[in-house]
Amino acid sequence: MARLLIPAVALLLALTGCSSDGDEPRSTPSPTRSSSTPTPTPSTTPSTPTPSTPAPSTALPALVIRPGSIGDARVGMTRDEWAATGLFADGAAICEGELIHWKDDPDGAGLRVLTDEDATITQLWVTAPGPATEHGGIQVGSTYGDLRAAFTSLTQPVDDGYDQSSVYPPGEEDGLPYFGFLLDAPAAEVTDDTPISAIAVTGGEPAYFQFDC
Repeated sequence: MARLLIPAVALLLALTGCSSDGDEPRSTPSPTRSSSTPTPTPSTTPSTPTPSTPAPSTALPALVIRPGSIGDARVGMTRDEWAATGLFADGAAICEGELIHWKDDPDGAGLRVLTDEDATITQLWVTAPGPATEHGGIQVGSTYGDLRAAFTSLTQPVDDGYDQSSVYPPGEEDGLPYFGFLLDAPAAEVTDDTPISAIAVTGGEPAYFQFDC
C-alpha cells in the first residue's frame, strides 16, 4: 500500500508544479507599450520653405506702375540714366553682390531691382502694397478678380514655384516691355479671391519671381 502512495504523491507534486509554472511562467513576452503613453511630437510640423519678405520699414511711395517702368525708373536704364533720377544707391539689398537698390526701400522688402553686369536695369518689382498700375489701380494685395477686371486679356496662370503662379497681359511675344503678376496660389487653385503677391515690369522677358542669390 505504501508503494502505491509514493507514485501518487509524486504525481500530485508534478501537477502542482505545472499549475505553479502556469501562474508564473519562466519566460514571458515583453509588455506592450500602452497606447495611452504620450508620444513626443514636435511643437510645429515642418513645412516646405517658402520665400518670405519682411514688411518695409517705411510706407512705400505711391509710385505709378506702367509697362516697363515703375515711377521714373524704367527697364533698360544705364547706370548714367538711373543715377540721374536719384532713385537708386549702390550696394546689395537682397543678395550679396547686387549692384544697386532702391533708396526708398534700403532693405529690399517692398521694391526690388535687377541689373546686368553693367548695372543696366533689367527688371523692377513691387512686393508690398502702395505702388499701383496706371491702368486699373492694381497693387500687391489686389485679387486675381481685380486683375481680370482691369486686364481682360491675360495668359492662363502657370505654376511659378513655392505654391505660387504667374500671369501676364499680352505683349511678351512681341518683345515689348510688359507686366508680370505673381499670384499667391498654385495655378490649379487660383480663384478670383487669390491675392497678388508681387508685380514686375520687364523688357520683354518673363519676370524672375523665384530666383536664387
